Amino acid sequence: MIYIYSLTVFFLILFVINYAIDQRRVRNGVFLTIGILLLLFSSIVYAISNLDGVIPYIGLLLVLILVLLAPVMLLVIGIALIYNGRTLLSKEGWKLPNLLSLLVGIGIATLPVITFLMPSVGILQPVIIFIQLCFVYYGFLFICYLVSSTLYNLNRVKLNQDFIIILGSGLIKDRVPPLLASRIDRAITFYYRQQKIQSPPRFVASGGQGSDEAIAEAEAIRNYLRSKGIPNDQIIVENQSVNTLQNMQFSKQKMDALMEGNPYSCIFVTNNFHLFRAGIYAREAGITGDGVGSRTAFYYLPNAFIREYIAILVMYRKVHVMMTAFILLTVIGLSLLNINLVR
Repeated sequence: MIYIYSLTVFFLILFVINYAIDQRRVRNGVFLTIGILLLLFSSIVYAISNLDGVIPYIGLLLVLILVLLAPVMLLVIGIALIYNGRTLLSKEGWKLPNLLSLLVGIGIATLPVITFLMPSVGILQPVIIFIQLCFVYYGFLFICYLVSSTLYNLNRVKLNQDFIIILGSGLIKDRVPPLLASRIDRAITFYYRQQKIQSPPRFVASGGQGSDEAIAEAEAIRNYLRSKGIPNDQIIVENQSVNTLQNMQFSKQKMDALMEGNPYSCIFVTNNFHLFRAGIYAREAGITGDGVGSRTAFYYLPNAFIREYIAILVMYRKVHVMMTAFILLTVIGLSLLNINLVR
């Protein structure tokens, strides 16, 4: 037990140190999730092995119930995602990015069925085991990503900023849709809160023009800000960027030029589901400021978080390709070993 306690403390300390250094790291979620799981496991083992009377048996019974209910819980999660996917498609239209929660839900819902059928399809056992191990690996990473993203969304920025970067998103011709409007409104709220105690920050409207957009996103953001009473001289337009990394890079160039080498502080505003990945890009662009997340319609969140998770997997694809290859080689090796033992 001493080794489990030591590992628990080790991972929790790793989390505290890394979180204090930089909140925009996926490994923060990894360390905290592992630490919490080890803490729960060690607590259960301690309760079972050290307490007298009926309490240890109750603890053991709860563990068995959780294990037995795991397939049912997966099935419920899968069905919930399928329902959410249908809702999203009915509200947002049939587009490939909108299919993610539906497809993931179908995959999760079928996993317990595949596991149940595994003993009866011996020739496919290696394939099924590979799928299961990949599910465990990527499912664990998704939980860690959600933990990291939630922690970053809980961060509170100070009311002493020089700039607020508003990250653009898609337009409807020249009109600001609700998703982008929520970002701008959140930035305006921060602007007026700071104005009550000191000079308000300037806005950096960031976003280029898409092929299906009548104007650049930055221009639409400026128009929206002006319609809300923000003076034009408080708005800086960055209308060349085509992705989040360029949003950060080009906005930083604008701010650097205006401040002429003097130190300054800034924040960026985007939707809550996008905040963590935007923070990673801000770090890559050399921006030290943190982000502020605007609220998003609940039905939109599952699909959006899955999309963000996939985007982060792509950012670190070399590591995940290597891990997937390792899982595949391990399954192949064990299968060959099992064949030789049977012979």
